Amino acid sequence: MSILDYLIHGNLVIRQEIINKFLKNLIQENRLVQDIELTISRGLINLEATLCSSEAPTYKVNLVMSLSNFAFNRNSRFVELPLQGPVLISYQGLNIKARLEVVMDPDPVARAETPENLLRLMEYLMIEEDKITIDFNQIPGFNQLLQKKLGFLLNNLEISRLELGEGMLIVQPSIKFF
Repeated sequence: MSILDYLIHGNLVIRQEIINKFLKNLIQENRLVQDIELTISRGLINLEATLCSSEAPTYKVNLVMSLSNFAFNRNSRFVELPLQGPVLISYQGLNIKARLEVVMDPDPVARAETPENLLRLMEYLMIEEDKITIDFNQIPGFNQLLQKKLGFLLNNLEISRLELGEGMLIVQPSIKFF
């Protein structure tokens, strides 16, 4: 399917099924994240993930986010997703609501036992108490995917507006040649 098949009224519509397919491909070799599912409804993004470490049984994490600050141009490709409540962690019959923040220890020796998949995830995902920031330039394969789909337009593509529709992300693209 070509990129033009996703254009509606001059906007690029990315359905949650496409986002979920991308997310599943992204975690395919990740041993920490077993499953991930994103739904977009009523202006919110609901993300459910099933996580598993080697020592413990699986647990589920549920995040509800909205869309706020973003940039998508030649130099910067990121989106900020403010959390709309505490993170829900379900573990062996317990439902835990908590604020979540991930801070990498600057000492490489201290990170030596951190699973490699988790370290790679933290290269493009910044988790703060009140928001999650995704740096698309750091996601493995993202630029190659865009290059494959958009070719020479990639360096000139900017996003002027992002909206959440029912089951979809609506992108208002603009092309800047100068």
